[in-house]
Amino acid sequence: MIDLHIHTNNSDGSEDVIEILKKAEEKKLSYIAITDHESCNAYFQLKKIDVKKYYSGKIIYGVELKNYYKDRVIDILAYNIDINKFDNYLKKEYKEKTHGMLETKNLRHFYKQAKNYGLILNSIDEIKWDADKDWGSVVFYNELKKHPENEAKVPKDLWEDFSNFKKDYIYNRKNMFFLDKKDDYPSPKQTVKQIHLAGGVAFLAHVYEYKWVENKIEYIKQLIKDSNLDGIECYYSNFTENQTKGLIDFCIKNNLHISGGTDFHGTKRPSVDLGVGRGNLNIPENILYNWYK
Repeated sequence: MIDLHIHTNNSDGSEDVIEILKKAEEKKLSYIAITDHESCNAYFQLKKIDVKKYYSGKIIYGVELKNYYKDRVIDILAYNIDINKFDNYLKKEYKEKTHGMLETKNLRHFYKQAKNYGLILNSIDEIKWDADKDWGSVVFYNELKKHPENEAKVPKDLWEDFSNFKKDYIYNRKNMFFLDKKDDYPSPKQTVKQIHLAGGVAFLAHVYEYKWVENKIEYIKQLIKDSNLDGIECYYSNFTENQTKGLIDFCIKNNLHISGGTDFHGTKRPSVDLGVGRGNLNIPENILYNWYK
């Protein structure tokens, strides 16, 4: 059993690298990949410790990267990368795009739009939030809902559900809170090119989490054509058995590589456990054989 999608406290997970190694050993995972957002720091930390003291399996270098594609932000997983080469790329591409900086920018954008629609909000300075860990969209939506008088000023579906707010009002260019991220993140084509230059392979992450995509297979086909992706994350904590099977069949028919992981975040996402996700995962080691040597 393996887990190729794990976050530490070097990005938005709660646990450090040693805690991850210990958990992986307890779960008897044969392979793991730490895939922090836009960061290789976990691997530099691993170089400073005796890994075998905590974990007897193998570690695949990885990272998760945000990309801008068709007015949306999607994630691409990189594996087998030369971390020194890729760390240099990350510092160049994302050096001014830290989570905290971007989410502060996003929150200010939502506030500016809210003012245009006469919505009632406490000032940003009064809100208690951690820009380095929290998401501006969530912080804004929670603040919006604290004031019942806002209900009559926004569409019913926006008020009823955060996912509607995110899907239809942040990422829909025609709607009131549209957030254009094209200047914040590279395109999938740019990202995949850099992954390949670092000796790695590139996978589309958790496609069924992209609720705005109606036809997932056609979306994947177009994305592969536009970016030269190597594979798809077919196993994931939130996927149904049929979704996983469909993605695996697609990969086999199209000579694409297969990966899988829980997207473990520790206490930040307590319902997802390392190795087994929500109890539904048992990712086989043999999916690695075509792309990991």
